[in-house]
Amino acid sequence: MSSMPIDAGAAQKPVGMANPASVHCGAIGGRFVVRKDKAGNEYGFCRLPSGRLCEEWALFRDNKCVGPKVAMHRN
Repeated sequence: MSSMPIDAGAAQKPVGMANPASVHCGAIGGRFVVRKDKAGNEYGFCRLPSGRLCEEWALFRDNKCVGPKVAMHRN
């Protein structure tokens, strides 16, 4: 068994691949926003120029705006 040194900085380097749902949000003029529920779970949303807040993956996949009340209460 050989031991290899661990590059402490490697874990902090970006992977180089952006989240396609977040990229789509920016491409349509939106701004990526993270919301947390009471349990601390994080959800990604896109704040559209109109002010609407849409779950980013539903917007990317289906071009549908699913708001935080619905998105954050799915099991």
